[in-house]
Amino acid sequence: MLSLYMGLTTATTGFLQPFVPIYLLESGLSKSQIGLVAGSGAAMAVVLQPVLGKLSDRIDARRPFVAIMSVVACLAYLSFPFLKSPPAFLVAVALGLNANMYMQGVGGVLVGRLAKKGQGGATYANYRVWGSISYVFVALAVGFILKPVGGHGRNPLNMIFETGPLLFLGIAALAYWLPDPKRPVEVDEQTRPRKAILSPNLKRFLAVDFLYVVSLYGATNFISIFMQHLGGQGLFLSCVFLPGVITEALVMKFSGAFSDRYGRRPVLAVSYILLPFRLLLYSVALNPWWVLGAQSLHGLNFGIVGAVAIAFVNDQADHRTRGALQAQLTLITAAAGAVGPSLMGFIADRFGLPAMFQVAAGLAFIATVIFILFVNESNEHTKGTGFRLLDRAPFPVRSQSAMAE
Repeated sequence: MLSLYMGLTTATTGFLQPFVPIYLLESGLSKSQIGLVAGSGAAMAVVLQPVLGKLSDRIDARRPFVAIMSVVACLAYLSFPFLKSPPAFLVAVALGLNANMYMQGVGGVLVGRLAKKGQGGATYANYRVWGSISYVFVALAVGFILKPVGGHGRNPLNMIFETGPLLFLGIAALAYWLPDPKRPVEVDEQTRPRKAILSPNLKRFLAVDFLYVVSLYGATNFISIFMQHLGGQGLFLSCVFLPGVITEALVMKFSGAFSDRYGRRPVLAVSYILLPFRLLLYSVALNPWWVLGAQSLHGLNFGIVGAVAIAFVNDQADHRTRGALQAQLTLITAAAGAVGPSLMGFIADRFGLPAMFQVAAGLAFIATVIFILFVNESNEHTKGTGFRLLDRAPFPVRSQSAMAE
């Protein structure tokens, strides 16, 4: 059931990720306004997501929240064909984004409950790969609905938002059967704090993750619009993210297991080092095929970070604090999601989309340097790679239990 849940929650992004920005553009919003709409929704998550995480930890249940958030997301995106003004889209996107964000975060919490200590990367990847497979089917289906020359104007796009959001109703129904194990009673939890404590290393990781997400997803918010500007239509628009999702499915299984054995830090380093170069490739793209080629590298970004960042946080949590700490990761993602699209939309409106990708590449390079120099390994069960630059931590890693002593 958890595999089906992860599949359905990711399947919804198969129509949301490419077409929400394009729908906003076709509704008359400028790139700056599109960035502000996406950023405002993420800003709302800064307040809402930690509250949802702590509340679900307190009552130790996630099924009710999943069901409610699914219905909220469904109604938010079904409303698109009836909306006309930027403020109306802002409200709808904010509600849909937050609901979807919570549902994505729940997957990481449940996997943390089910995984053995030190094996969270492989366990999460094995479940999450079904999401990538579902994404492929939804993206292809939407592309064929639009037909080869579709994707311009609100009328063709209305079909997507009249049917696609119904996937959320399937998630709401599935919530009843979703595995939601209660936290076990452990003797050593008697001495562990109930309050989630952020270790210094986790704080550093969250800070660098903020820069990473600002650069990656700030730019990603405009990739489908960039594809449209280069002449992409129909299947090109629907499948603009498809190469990345396919490679992501392949990389994620490998990256999760590799990080369990050799460490989170070496695997994450690959993703951080690659990102600036990938973003620069977009800035010199000449046609839609070039964009698809660069997008295939997304597998080495989200295919790694999507699984390993979840495991990185779970390494430093116990059963009482996992939900709250995953909410902190979601909080950072939300804050970056508020800053990234707003900043990149501003730059794109004034200097063009290629310049926007170049600025994003510069931020990604800064994130890479900070990560390599200051973020430590989190998996105490790792054997390491044997390379000092990847394995050596400049500061000692402290666990939740150690900080409670």
